Amino acid sequence: MEQPELVGRWQADMPGQNGPIVLELGPHPEWDGTVKGHILRPGSSAVVVGDVNRGELTLEESRDGRKVTGNWFGQVVEGSCAREIRGEWTDEADRPYAFTLRKIGDPQP
Repeated sequence: MEQPELVGRWQADMPGQNGPIVLELGPHPEWDGTVKGHILRPGSSAVVVGDVNRGELTLEESRDGRKVTGNWFGQVVEGSCAREIRGEWTDEADRPYAFTLRKIGDPQP
């Protein structure tokens, strides 16, 4: 999996967190090979940036665009055709939550 497969709309299943949680990712306008977008949660949203390197997902999210308020670390599920990622999200207090991301939409042309 590389940046083109990460671009699109993803839904996160995260036990212990209110949902639905949706990530909308596009190519980062300044850094080749990375993504930038936003996370929509009930009642809030945040900016997110990150990448996939050798099947490892790393995303940082920020509600104010300056301070990191969440970190996503995960691995592409083998056999998922780059449409499912599992890992751990930590909030700004470093509390861990397991997540599964599933791709629910490709980018529009």
